[in-house]
Amino acid sequence: ILMRGQVIKSDEFTKKTLKMYRLNYPKSPIFLSTWNNCIDSNFHTFAEKYNINLILTEFKSPKTGYRNDNLQIIGNVRGLEEINKRSITYTLTTRTDQRFYNNNILMYLKNIHTNYPYLNSQNPKDKQIERLLAMSFDTFMFKLYGIGDMFLFGLSKDVFNYWNSQKDKRIFDREDNENKIYTLKSLAKARLSEVYFMTEFLKRNGHELKWTLQDYFKVIKDRFIIIDSASMDFFWPKYTFFEDRHKDFEDIKYKEISYADWLQIKNNQLSPNEKILDLPLISKSFKSIKKFFKR
Repeated sequence: ILMRGQVIKSDEFTKKTLKMYRLNYPKSPIFLSTWNNCIDSNFHTFAEKYNINLILTEFKSPKTGYRNDNLQIIGNVRGLEEINKRSITYTLTTRTDQRFYNNNILMYLKNIHTNYPYLNSQNPKDKQIERLLAMSFDTFMFKLYGIGDMFLFGLSKDVFNYWNSQKDKRIFDREDNENKIYTLKSLAKARLSEVYFMTEFLKRNGHELKWTLQDYFKVIKDRFIIIDSASMDFFWPKYTFFEDRHKDFEDIKYKEISYADWLQIKNNQLSPNEKILDLPLISKSFKSIKKFFKR
């Protein structure tokens, strides 16, 4: 298990998550890839007690790239380099502010992984060995090349292959970018966050981007497995406590890809309408739990 990001000290969230994983998986190597300014002597003592491998990097505020995208690359790559040095076969990547309560997800993920082998494209640039598992949360059906970047599982070499991108050298005006009105396609072509990570991975592995739903579905069909986040009892207490925060039965733009959807995509049973990509994308506000309960 590789957890990356800054340590969440509120309610000792990161510590409690690591402790839970150690109790659930006593023999599994657990790594925390974080910044040296997040770790004090107390945390070192905690890590030693629970056999947590610390991968510490000096924090430098990024001057290029969108928001914290380059920090994500650094945190993942640093951890995965150490994991591959130790010849650890499988890796699950997750974040310091998220948690999986299912106490047997590693065996669950390995079982699914072995059921769907990857058929290499015979492209000499393609270094992918087996499929990668992504989760339904934040993986939208109509966001081109937008596999969620919060979680990934697979062979450690494949997970490293996914994250081992060049840092984004573009400079963004955050205020201008947030005020822009996008369509689904133009947002994808801006290549922010998860789209940057996925498109860089695809380009490095010899896939020519076509910026169509048909091509996006083909990539998902051939290279990935999408599993339901609920099957892992996923928890992310950021912005809202609603687990299905994106679900909207009246607006198809925010539909996430479920395992059932992925099976249909894999079996060529879904024919995407490319016109959906021209729909305007308006920022979606999350529901506050206070709106649903009265004193």
